[in-house]
Amino acid sequence: MRSASPLATHEHPQDVLGAALGFAKSGAEVALVIVTATEGGAVRTPGALMAVSRNGDSAGYVSGGCIDADVRLNAVEALNSGQLRKLRYGTGSPFVDIRLPCGGAIDILIVPNVTPDTISIMHDRLDNRETVRFAVLTTGEIAMDAVPGEAPLFRTVYKPKLSLRIAGRGADCIALARLASATGFALHLQLPDEADYDAVRSAGVGSVTRLTTPCSLAPVEDDRSTAFVLMFHDAHWEAALLKQALRGPAFFIGAVGSAKTHAKRCESLREAGMSANDIQRIRGPVGLVPSMRDASMLAISTLAEIVEAFHAKEAVHV
Repeated sequence: MRSASPLATHEHPQDVLGAALGFAKSGAEVALVIVTATEGGAVRTPGALMAVSRNGDSAGYVSGGCIDADVRLNAVEALNSGQLRKLRYGTGSPFVDIRLPCGGAIDILIVPNVTPDTISIMHDRLDNRETVRFAVLTTGEIAMDAVPGEAPLFRTVYKPKLSLRIAGRGADCIALARLASATGFALHLQLPDEADYDAVRSAGVGSVTRLTTPCSLAPVEDDRSTAFVLMFHDAHWEAALLKQALRGPAFFIGAVGSAKTHAKRCESLREAGMSANDIQRIRGPVGLVPSMRDASMLAISTLAEIVEAFHAKEAVHV
């Protein structure tokens, strides 16, 4: 058996399913491994996903690394037998030689021989920013949306990954883009400067639009999982870009600058006729840790605030 591939670092279901499609296209049967329940201090949540091919390649992970190798072995055995497999690790597990450092328990369901069509549908829905609702039936089939007349073994919901749209220029903007890209977040940039535009395109960091004039902004596709960040202070662009973001459903709208700069920004927006409610939606100065002067540190601080807001939003809608 091969060791786990570098794809094992993928976490979001969209990325795991994308890797699973790659396995299937190479001719390998694929098992989906799903965390169905946890107890105590388990590091993954129910729904956490891993894909394993018959030759042992994998993507995703279901623990902090303490059981993943054994799960891969069991997934290959399930592919060979064609039978669903339920596993429990930790408290109450028959695997007394495998201990969880957290002291809790993880329940796993292995679904072998998932069809490429099923994997493709799930992946494409997430890629199109749609929510995926599915259930694993006792037959081993995966049913999406409505579950036909039986109690499933497990059901869950996968939501689109966090999307970040950045409008800006210079080192602060590029640092945030590189950090967001490294996390695997969906990423789109709006850049006015040719040098930044060329650098981002050559690095392959997200998709990018060249800003030309404030009165001719290209349409954007923000959704409820999108964060928008204005990563420069330029009165020539600010009102148009912020108004564009405020017309959409983005869960987070932020702008860089000092407290004094943000106060001036808000006053200018009031004078331009923007409502108090809209202005209050704009977070500024952006960043969980205030007064960051280094581009990399500002990027980390900004992304931390976005992640905090994203998880607060998700908790409300659980």
